[in-house]
Amino acid sequence: MSSLSHHFAGISIKRLSAVETERHTSNQHEFNGTGAMKGYLGLDRRVFPAAFIYLGENEEDRLALDDQVTWYDARERHPSRSEHRLYFRDNEVMQKAAEGDTLISALRHDGTMLLLILSEESPDRSEILWLFGMSKAPDKSFTTIDTEKVTPQSNALFNYVAESAGLEIEEDPYDNWLELMLDRFGPRFPKTRELSSLALETLGQDINAIEIPDESLVRLIDREEEMFRQLERHIVSGQLRDKAETWANDVDEFMQFSLGVHNRRKSRAGHALENHLEWIFLENGVDHQRGAQTENRSRPDFLFPGVERYQNPDWPDDKLTMLGVKTTCKDRWRQVLNEARRIPEKHLLTLQPGISEHQTTEMRQASLTLVLPRRLHETYSTTQTGNLMDVSEFIALVRERQSLQL
Repeated sequence: MSSLSHHFAGISIKRLSAVETERHTSNQHEFNGTGAMKGYLGLDRRVFPAAFIYLGENEEDRLALDDQVTWYDARERHPSRSEHRLYFRDNEVMQKAAEGDTLISALRHDGTMLLLILSEESPDRSEILWLFGMSKAPDKSFTTIDTEKVTPQSNALFNYVAESAGLEIEEDPYDNWLELMLDRFGPRFPKTRELSSLALETLGQDINAIEIPDESLVRLIDREEEMFRQLERHIVSGQLRDKAETWANDVDEFMQFSLGVHNRRKSRAGHALENHLEWIFLENGVDHQRGAQTENRSRPDFLFPGVERYQNPDWPDDKLTMLGVKTTCKDRWRQVLNEARRIPEKHLLTLQPGISEHQTTEMRQASLTLVLPRRLHETYSTTQTGNLMDVSEFIALVRERQSLQL
């Protein structure tokens, strides 16, 4: 997996102060730089095209715009002292920023910058800080990230988080699986199950669902994501070339096409995760049923041991288990609470790192236990980990309940 240096030339993160955000008390439109920032922004005065993004407490409270920032030395005439600052013009994104919000300032390799504001109330805050290699709450002065040392724990997860936040991340240009996929499927998008099977086939002996289910799940997800992105780039780039002239005169049609690309990614990611979990459960000999219908036509993603036992009133409730599956939770975790009502204790598998303590407390109070691949547990605080399970532990729980059925 590539390090953050593949995507960014430099990243610095800080907590915004009152003087940087209070428009009524200050006309300051700049941030004080640090010595480390000179390492990637330079010493000379430079103007950078910049994307400003604000992420608030919900999907509706988001804003993005293009502007510019200026990196300059406020003491450039002083013979021995320098004081570099990053100047921004007043804009709608910065008007929404408040004291205590997080600012991520990042320089891309193409010479453009990203200025991302995370509200203190943003549900994306923890996972985006994780994405940018920040393991603790930022200080009031910039902390510069060593991008060479920060490697995403999962490329697929990196993509999910970036897309969820509306960030455009440069993709790996290599197409090392493209020829295989074109030979197998032709220039089309295969069914998700077909691509999941091919991902499993290519990994072969590198995974083991019984001995290392957590690591096997992450590797499968990463491999399929890598394959899909390569095939998508091949197919979509051709569509863009063929229809460029048409879309230049029909913005609505282009927007519909773009939305289709986005929705395909989200739908495929969710189904792929379920496909790989199903393989792991089968390999472990765990009785289960995928997408079984329970009360009010609800369909939990996985029901253990299955709907026949679930609908048998003589079957003990404590021998039943359900598992919801969502690549990222956001507020959608509550949907799981209304599924399989015979089962009071719910389980939800997700790939979302660093869910806020407020949300995990709500989950615990609602008798919902999060299941995450083991490597993601470190993105949660010690107060949260008591209510987390990994895939191996979940399998052990289900097998124990099923062994008591015999």
